Amino acid sequence: MKTIIKLWAVVALTFRESIARKTFVTFFGISSLVHIFLLFAIDFDMVDASLALVKIWGKDVSVPSGFDARGMVAKILSGVTFVVFSGGIILSIFTTAGLVPTMLEKGNIELLLSKPLSRLQLFIARYVGALLIMAFNVAYLVCGVWLLLGVKTGIWYTAALYIIPMVVLAFALIYAPMALIGVLSRSTGVTVMIAFAIVFLSPLLQHTDKIYGILSSKIYYYLLNGIYHILPKTSEIGQITQTLVADKSVEAWAPFWTSCIAGMLTLTAATAVFYKKDY
Repeated sequence: MKTIIKLWAVVALTFRESIARKTFVTFFGISSLVHIFLLFAIDFDMVDASLALVKIWGKDVSVPSGFDARGMVAKILSGVTFVVFSGGIILSIFTTAGLVPTMLEKGNIELLLSKPLSRLQLFIARYVGALLIMAFNVAYLVCGVWLLLGVKTGIWYTAALYIIPMVVLAFALIYAPMALIGVLSRSTGVTVMIAFAIVFLSPLLQHTDKIYGILSSKIYYYLLNGIYHILPKTSEIGQITQTLVADKSVEAWAPFWTSCIAGMLTLTAATAVFYKKDY
């Protein structure tokens, strides 16, 4: 029990740092603006569980008779999935990129290592704190949109809630190499650059079969294939999430499981480096 309290203290410190740097507040504020827009700018007139009329800023937008309101809600939430996977993860990168380098700054690391926690516990608590920051903001954004749409339309599209665990997992997989780079470089800037490289390479590496055809040497083939398997496949996880939100069955879970394995190995490497380094 005492260990849990000590771990929670590190997690709480991580939250306070994020709030002090205004990154947490910025993410929260953007999510709140989305809620305010949905609350005041858009109204839905429902007749016998069908959508009769949409009002945007008080202006009527007619819809076809018997319009599929559930399909409309599903499409809105599918759009939210795309926004959260792109904008949400990018905001989370800025929100959490400095947490590991800041922890390793002279004065901070000595103070933290003087606490009655092992290095393993300290590092994992910091990692979990970063994920909880992201999870809180994503849950606030998604649950808010889901609740507002449910209240306004009477349609409770529960498949949309898959967004929360899937986005948090995708960020956990990105944050593992971020933590490793943070330990090795102690630089927030380098950590941000690596994170963005992962995000932007993911959709390109998804189409490795097309890239292979233009490679001049087998060496590049093995190199590209190795990078594909090492990096988290966030683009494909995003597509899996959109499939789940659309209430359809996922045909291929392989990118999900291989990304999880790669993420665990990367986090293990980051923890090992932190454990052995002298501070």
